[in-house]
Amino acid sequence: MATVTINASGVGAAQSGGAVSGTSILIVNDTDAAVTFDVTTGGSTVEQSGITIQKKDFTILSGLANAAKTLTSVKTAHGTVAQKDEKLYIHLAS
Repeated sequence: MATVTINASGVGAAQSGGAVSGTSILIVNDTDAAVTFDVTTGGSTVEQSGITIQKKDFTILSGLANAAKTLTSVKTAHGTVAQKDEKLYIHLAS
């Protein structure tokens, strides 16, 4: 499992716990705000962009290349101190 931690400005830090590989991934938004992000494969190729998950919700993204995935450009609509250290969780779903 990998995580992305949101800071007080509403921006996600670099993904920790390593990349997640597989053709389907489960992403859980455990924050109190909607989050928008890109899915990057192999560290540089943006495979899907502008994905939004509502607060306390999840999504399964499928049909992805079978390679290491990281979430990039993670951000909320606005940052607050209350959001600091809230997380997105990324799991292999296939």
